[in-house]
Amino acid sequence: MFSRKDVDAILRAVEKLNTQMGLFAVIIPLLFAVIVVLLLLYCYRNPGRKSSRALIGSLAVIYVFSGWTIFAGRSEMGTTEALVGAIALWFVAFLLIIDTIFHWTEVRWPERFDLKVFSVFFMVAGIFIYPLLEMILGFKWPDMVLFGAECPTTIFLIGLFIGSIPRVNKPLFVIISLNAIATGGSVAMNGAPFDYLYALAGVVGIVMIVKYFRRIFGKEVSRA
Repeated sequence: MFSRKDVDAILRAVEKLNTQMGLFAVIIPLLFAVIVVLLLLYCYRNPGRKSSRALIGSLAVIYVFSGWTIFAGRSEMGTTEALVGAIALWFVAFLLIIDTIFHWTEVRWPERFDLKVFSVFFMVAGIFIYPLLEMILGFKWPDMVLFGAECPTTIFLIGLFIGSIPRVNKPLFVIISLNAIATGGSVAMNGAPFDYLYALAGVVGIVMIVKYFRRIFGKEVSRA
């Protein structure tokens, strides 16, 4: 899906954008992380339509920003490639907006042990473990991707959806899990090994979809 040349172009675009944004390249991801964590805790304390809409809506805004970061790298990645990537993320934002309208996803503390473990792990991974893994593998600022960019944000979203089973955005859950496997795997194999974490999130997402298929896609959806 991505060649070594593509990954090199992405990394150059990341470095250039972070340099151009300066301190805001850190402040914005930090702000996003604080907002989603606070809203997540709000959902756990007060589960329901209002809290879930607030968190899902905030993620829609983050994906709009994420799409912009991809399009901003068009001089390194190529206009067509950057536009396709941006539109894909804006489509995710669109499905999240639809989610807030129809309340497909209900975020609350999962009761089942496996959902609890995987959900918490990938949400923590998207915000904290991903940048740590980048540094462990030798990537330094400004050659780093933080929360708000596609990969770490989608890792978080997969974790959120795992914990929300069975009341979850079904089409988006499937789409982002499959994309994580394809995109994360190919990017990781061609110069950005930290994205194996992205691919892993996709694999676990698909496994959970298969395991809880009847609960997710059944006519009567009850809490896991």
